[in-house]
Amino acid sequence: MNDKGDHMLTIPENIANLMILGLTQEIAHIHAIGETCGDDWPADYDPNDVSVYDSFRQMLKKNAGKSTILDCKNYSKTVAFSMGLLPRFVSENLSQLSMADIESACRVYAQYAAHRCAAMLETNREHSSERRQVIYMLSQVMAFPGMSGDG
Repeated sequence: MNDKGDHMLTIPENIANLMILGLTQEIAHIHAIGETCGDDWPADYDPNDVSVYDSFRQMLKKNAGKSTILDCKNYSKTVAFSMGLLPRFVSENLSQLSMADIESACRVYAQYAAHRCAAMLETNREHSSERRQVIYMLSQVMAFPGMSGDG
């Protein structure tokens, strides 16, 4: 995983559009909760999430018409929170998504998860053969042949 390209994650335009739609709905949902709950916030409510989700949404919108490339070397709350919602966005839109869209979303999420897990394992000082094998397998997911999004 020393290659510079190994840290890049491609979000194809169709998945970026799904995420823009989902993030827009999530932002509206957070605003609606904020309007009704006043100072009595539910446990899973944080009004600051609006700026987190909007920041990621704006980055995706800036790349409209093409794939978005994320550098996964440096993780941020914005990327982690937003990418964490992708499975839910797929679930909520299953009836409108083609099998190709679902497979594309799965690939993006699997590669994102592989990047995150590999980074977490690399920062852990314990070096066992099992750990090295997990890092190797995750690196294979991140750079799976034919799945780079270039084609």
